[in-house]
Amino acid sequence: MGIEITLIGRNGCHLCEVAQADLAQVIARFAHEYPEVEYSIDDLDIDQNPQFAHFTDEVPVLLINGQQVSFWRIDHDRVFAKLEELA
Repeated sequence: MGIEITLIGRNGCHLCEVAQADLAQVIARFAHEYPEVEYSIDDLDIDQNPQFAHFTDEVPVLLINGQQVSFWRIDHDRVFAKLEELA
């Protein structure tokens, strides 16, 4: 079983673009340090995925294995620590 990472954002959202770049940095480090761990990343538009509508005021939202880990901003250390915990 791999780690499921979901970034929920909105088209045209500046914070969402920043979150994508921040997540990419965390994933690059994680993939380098834990190359054997499988993971998947879904980048979802909240406006196209109504099941996530309850996050509308918090986008971007980062879920790891369905658990909310961050919103508005990606905390590199916190997200990496969560991924490490699951590795």
